[in-house]
Amino acid sequence: MERIATFGGISIDFERVKNIILDCEFLTIEYNIRTEYVKNPFTDEVEKNKISDTFFKEFSSSDSARNFNDAITNYWNGYLQDNL
Repeated sequence: MERIATFGGISIDFERVKNIILDCEFLTIEYNIRTEYVKNPFTDEVEKNKISDTFFKEFSSSDSARNFNDAITNYWNGYLQDNL
């Protein structure tokens, strides 16, 4: 299974997925924290920023949200089995 896959026009990096949450018509994908280093132009010091990305999607019905959730959860489980 590929690291990045597209479902319903949404590209998901499965290596960084931490959690997938389904709540009625709302789907939340939480990614692991990533570190970004940025040079502050005022102090000329390099600063370390930790960024936690979260993706939200609203569906027209709970059935379509559940179907989408099932598809990406099955793919994610397969990805984890192949890469752990």
